[in-house]
Amino acid sequence: MAKFTCDIATPVAKCYTGEVHYVSVPGTEGEMGFLSGHVPLVSTLSDGVVRIQEDEGGSFKEFAVEGGYVQVSGTKVIILADKAEQR
Repeated sequence: MAKFTCDIATPVAKCYTGEVHYVSVPGTEGEMGFLSGHVPLVSTLSDGVVRIQEDEGGSFKEFAVEGGYVQVSGTKVIILADKAEQR
């Protein structure tokens, strides 16, 4: 399956950038997951864990986030968090 770009940034620094297979985020309305080609979306984030799978069937990288926003296009997911750190 096709990959897409994912960035996680805070006001202080960029925490992650890479080509990924799947991303899930803690939205204020519940958990949301994204694959390549997802419809465009902008949503607020809750405190929680962002999970990133770089390869289909591979292990997940996890980032604890506090607040912020997620923006999704067909080829990119941008997570702008108030705070983020890799777990």
